[in-house]
Amino acid sequence: MKRLPSADITWRADGSPQSTRFDDIYFSSDGGLAETAHVFLQGNHLPDAWADQTHFTIGELGFGTGLNFLATWELWRQTRSPDQHLHFISIEGFPLTQEELSQALEKWPTLAPLVAELITSYPTPHSGTHLLHLSDNVSLMLCEDDAIPALSQLEAQVDGWFLDGFSPASNPDMWSEPVFSEVARLSRVGTTFATFTAAGAVRRALATQGFNVEKVKGFGRKREMLVGRMADVPTPTDSKPWYRAPPTSNPKSALIVGAGIAGAATAHALKRRGLSVRLMDGEGLGAGASGNPAALFMPRFSVNPTPEDDFHIAAYLYAEREMQNMQQGASIPFFDPRGVLQFARTEGEATRFEKIAARAPLPEGHLEFIAAKDLKDIAGFETGFPAFLFPRAGVVDPSCLLTHLTQEIEVERIPAASLTHKDGGWYLNDLAADAADVLVLANGSGLSAFPETDWLPLEPVLGQITNLPVGTLPKQSRALVAGPYLISHGDGSALTGATYELGRGEQSALEPTAIGHQHNLQDLAETFPAFASALAGLNLEEVTGRVSFRAQLPDRVPFAGPAPIQDAYLSAYERLRHGDRFAAYPPAPVYPGLFLLGGLGARGFTTGLLLGELLAAQITGTPLPLPRDLADAVHPARFIVRGLRKNSA
Repeated sequence: MKRLPSADITWRADGSPQSTRFDDIYFSSDGGLAETAHVFLQGNHLPDAWADQTHFTIGELGFGTGLNFLATWELWRQTRSPDQHLHFISIEGFPLTQEELSQALEKWPTLAPLVAELITSYPTPHSGTHLLHLSDNVSLMLCEDDAIPALSQLEAQVDGWFLDGFSPASNPDMWSEPVFSEVARLSRVGTTFATFTAAGAVRRALATQGFNVEKVKGFGRKREMLVGRMADVPTPTDSKPWYRAPPTSNPKSALIVGAGIAGAATAHALKRRGLSVRLMDGEGLGAGASGNPAALFMPRFSVNPTPEDDFHIAAYLYAEREMQNMQQGASIPFFDPRGVLQFARTEGEATRFEKIAARAPLPEGHLEFIAAKDLKDIAGFETGFPAFLFPRAGVVDPSCLLTHLTQEIEVERIPAASLTHKDGGWYLNDLAADAADVLVLANGSGLSAFPETDWLPLEPVLGQITNLPVGTLPKQSRALVAGPYLISHGDGSALTGATYELGRGEQSALEPTAIGHQHNLQDLAETFPAFASALAGLNLEEVTGRVSFRAQLPDRVPFAGPAPIQDAYLSAYERLRHGDRFAAYPPAPVYPGLFLLGGLGARGFTTGLLLGELLAAQITGTPLPLPRDLADAVHPARFIVRGLRKNSA
């Protein structure tokens, strides 16, 4: 992931924006909305086309100022029924800033309420996929990258296309054969398109991809434009069928096992898509690792970017934006974006920090490199090494967040002993009344306790946190982390931790120990010598804490996706043992309607929200909120596939 080039706009005398890079206007200053209505809304037969669709997906090439999206949203809110959902995907390689977008849209006062909501959620330009949840059951997915890489990483089925890049003469890359090939891949029989251009090359290219294309009257003084409908979708080819989700069965109900952040996030995402959701946990809401009094929220990345690295960045950016937006309507706050300081501890880590800062993995305003000599002004003390400041990271109140996510969902205290799939439904503990179309296992290290999932390499890790009494340490305005972490509370108490004990069985007593507290205090004192004397005088009998298990995986990356049938995978993809990438591999053999989300480790409150959205999209057949490579990186089948490729499965 990277920062993107500027949109390079200038402002014309009438206040409308013009692209310097492409020497073209974004919209007509005197008829922009009318042109959008004529070309894209009428050209795609809206609103009639979405009248009987529960989920309707629009794909757009060229988000620009967002005018097409806003006009569509306005029409949608006037004509939709309460149970309908609009998914709007827009590709943009040169996104405007929030300030530029706001200025450009001042020309359309009739759209002011929608503009205000869009601007509030609009992300700082940065490559990647940015999912925004808006009112009226509208979701906007901004894919910020050049057209071909963005489209090739997209997983969706589009119902109507707005082909609205700058003119073919000024921006030919947006109208190329590879772009239209991806447009066809993402379409179905009956998918429509509309575009302002009537260029012969565009007409021929779309016809080659299977669209029936016709010329119709253009807008205003423009004589003609193109519209069309997909008649013959090309036979899809997939180099990784083992990672593709099965076609949706249009489920109406879901049963989720596990009421920590994984289960709560999934329940929230499915409820938002209109499913009837039941959430079950034998211990209740947030009883496991999600039940700590506070959780650190911050990004994770490495020197050399990988799909796994990009996933963690995408999850952080989504969760930060989503928590800020959700909190606006919450009765109790659950996210404190106080900022997080992450300290380097060695010369090697200092060099690593410098390299990471140089590649700017986060959008502007999300990451600052603080030199060692400047730390005293920021933190009040020095360590001899530099630090990262994440100004928009902070601290989550797990109980309040989980309560908010499940406010319309009852949490049933029922343990999961067995799973049964019968007559197209899933049953928990053989209870006939509890059948659901979809079953999601999100119960931490207990997820691998069933025959369907016992092959998953989940590792239970016992962790103990330590609560420091009021006045033990000076109150820190930001959260601190450098191995151990320190979170100050409003009353002057603090939280530190956590121990890391791999290999302890879940039958271990979940009671804090003096040894665990001593480990946490010693670790904190050694990492931050400025606190050492205050911690040395602390009476361990005055210290309290909490112990819980979290589930992690050998590669430290969580998973979310359909549940693979292990034996069937080994048979279907046997040729992977021999490095055969071109065999005629079948679709992925998975348990129908069974999905998994787990292995969140210590990063659950950073990754859980986006993983819940990913799972909900796979379940409902709606656009995936992650690029293909990133969705593949968190697929539960990756362990089977890796084993086959290493000839060890």
